[in-house]
Amino acid sequence: MKSYILLATFFLPLVASGQTSEEESIKRSVTLYNPYKPSIQEAAKRTILPAVDDTSRIRVDFKYDFTPGSFTPEYKVSPIRSASLSPEPLPKLKNGYVNLGLGTYLSPFLEVSVSNNRSRKGMLGIFTRSYASAGHMKLENSDRVFAGFMDNQAIVYGKRYMRKSRFDADIDFRQMTRYAYGYDPDETTWDPTRKDIRSLYFDVTGTARYFTMEPDSNNLNWDASLKYNFFSRGKDALQHNPGLTVKGGKILYGFYAGLNLDYDLYLFSEGIDTHSRNLFSLNPYITKGTEDWKFRFGFNAAVDIKENPDLLAGGNLKTYFYIYPDVFFTFRIIPEFLRFKAVIDGSMVNNQAHNTAYVNPWLIPGDTLFTLRNTDNKLRLTAGIFGNMNVSATYSLDVSYTLFKDILLFRNDTLGVGNYFLPVYDDGDLFRVHGEVNYPLNRQMILSLQGNYYRYSLSDSDYAWHRPDWDGTVKLDYNLRNKIVASTSLTMNGRRFAMTKAPEKVKTLPIHANLNLGVEYRYTQVLSFWVKFNNISYDKYYEWNYYPAQNFMILGGFTYSL
Repeated sequence: MKSYILLATFFLPLVASGQTSEEESIKRSVTLYNPYKPSIQEAAKRTILPAVDDTSRIRVDFKYDFTPGSFTPEYKVSPIRSASLSPEPLPKLKNGYVNLGLGTYLSPFLEVSVSNNRSRKGMLGIFTRSYASAGHMKLENSDRVFAGFMDNQAIVYGKRYMRKSRFDADIDFRQMTRYAYGYDPDETTWDPTRKDIRSLYFDVTGTARYFTMEPDSNNLNWDASLKYNFFSRGKDALQHNPGLTVKGGKILYGFYAGLNLDYDLYLFSEGIDTHSRNLFSLNPYITKGTEDWKFRFGFNAAVDIKENPDLLAGGNLKTYFYIYPDVFFTFRIIPEFLRFKAVIDGSMVNNQAHNTAYVNPWLIPGDTLFTLRNTDNKLRLTAGIFGNMNVSATYSLDVSYTLFKDILLFRNDTLGVGNYFLPVYDDGDLFRVHGEVNYPLNRQMILSLQGNYYRYSLSDSDYAWHRPDWDGTVKLDYNLRNKIVASTSLTMNGRRFAMTKAPEKVKTLPIHANLNLGVEYRYTQVLSFWVKFNNISYDKYYEWNYYPAQNFMILGGFTYSL
């Protein structure tokens, strides 16, 4: 045991010395530039079993043939239904409506319209309208006078549709009552009855019209109308007016050639001291155009056969001939936005009783209304521009110069109290500026503006009696989902001049502005309520000298669809 200890003591330093020297030799620095990636070399696999190439060949023989025949597959035919294009359903139409109202100045209002529904064969209907007033008016001398009126109208009409033509017929009955309530304020003792100052008018017109509707302009299209008009003022003043109108046209040598022909015969009762009268007009023309330009060239010939106004001629008939140019030209400057137009024409204005009575119903009783001269517009020159400001807004501006003869004016009667009017004729010229704008502010509101400026140059008269030197209208329409419909309009008239009764002097009728408001509430699809506020103004408006119009008035009512 002791010997082992000694041996261990002897070898222990040697072992420790050896380990120390080995550790010193292993310590060295190693730098790695890439990470270590172990790889295995590829080796071709050797065949486990030996292979021997076979030199023998095997041949395979087979036989085939074709057996002719037909193959008919089984199938079933199912029809393909044609596509049907159904139009959008048309809105249901009502057979008519009743409009009933009542206003201040004891003013009842009634309007009725009845017609059949849609039909491929034709249409038949009736329309009636009545509006009256039984109010009183205060004159310049503070007298309160009866200023009532009555307007009645009834129309029976029918239409017959054919393959390429249409036949229309109607009878239009009108009755008008007016009272000559306006007179010279210096006449303090005049106190007439209503019957003394009443003018009763009857106006009945029957018309039959037949016209073609050829879609091809190479075919002849024509339009023919026959009419008969009966007009009376009182019991003794009667007028019969048969008439004929024919229009036609077609394409000839690349131009559209047309012809208009009118004829009117006026026959008077024994209570009117004048002969019959014949009016004849002929208007041939040609026209051609595209989207960029268009022109019309022709003339209008008129013949007026009437009693010679010269007393020395003994009341014999005299024939008057008139020739007017008919020239129109327009071309596009900016597509859809700006166009230019120029017109050279003329016309004969028919001042017969049937037309003039609605202009001034207070013309002096007797033959005067039935023996008026026609106005001869010898020449009219017009130039202007028009177009669209956007998709819905439109505008127009033009100037015109008219050379006329026998323009019809009115002045107060000098023999009575001034409540009736006499015709005044004069020659001269008229310079006119006209402009209008229609602009939708949004989907609910549309603004309309219209204005005119007039400058008359007359041979005998100082002024164009009762005609303004300018006028204008501002109108605003509002529609809220077809539930609330409102409208407001402001009408303005410039200065006018009138010739008073003896002693004759010129009277100035001042500038006047008149505001009208209207609102309709459509309660249901068949019932609506409406109210109108008319003649809202700061002063009285005199349509004619000594004749003040009704001041502020309210008219309200309802409309019911049948």
